[in-house]
Amino acid sequence: MLRDLDIERLRVLDPTEWERLQAEYHDRIFGYVKRQVNDTDTAADLVQETFLGAVRGIRNFDTQYNIEQFLMGIARNKVIDHLRRRRPEITIGEKEDESTGFFGAMPGDTPTSPRQAEAREKVMRQRGALVTCLQELAHELWEKRDYKRLMAIEMCFLKDWKHRRIADRIGIDDEKAIAGIKFRAIRDLQVRLRKRDPRKTLFSGLWESV
Repeated sequence: MLRDLDIERLRVLDPTEWERLQAEYHDRIFGYVKRQVNDTDTAADLVQETFLGAVRGIRNFDTQYNIEQFLMGIARNKVIDHLRRRRPEITIGEKEDESTGFFGAMPGDTPTSPRQAEAREKVMRQRGALVTCLQELAHELWEKRDYKRLMAIEMCFLKDWKHRRIADRIGIDDEKAIAGIKFRAIRDLQVRLRKRDPRKTLFSGLWESV
């Protein structure tokens, strides 16, 4: 039996302590998730997301609970989110969708328009490629125990925090280091996306910058 985990060391993202936490709880979390989703690969992905979620949330860990309750709560939410994503998509009406996202507005026209269907399919492929590349990058940083860089990337891209705020949050003195992390992440994702688009049909803008 491992000694009790040091919450303060986890809060400062000590790699050794996080490695101990993963070794101690991985199998239990995986067993729970696997029972819910009944697919080994999906369960493995959700377990990784659970530990990444723990890294993000450890600063707010409530000591009235134990670490296992903390991790299981995150795992449960990841399972719920996954099951919700598997539901059939809502039928899109005839009114043009004015919402915008990472790749801009989804094409309008009528629901049965061949041009619309083709354009929507391309956007979904773009999004799928981006999600896969982000997952690969997150997995590599996790394997390297580079938790601070992982958190910095999340705060840059998902939360859109200012560099100074991110530096203060993860304990880095120089906010210029955050700009460097963001720049390298962008270049990394560009390289990954180009590899997934060898025919230059998905991300023409990326190839123009080469």
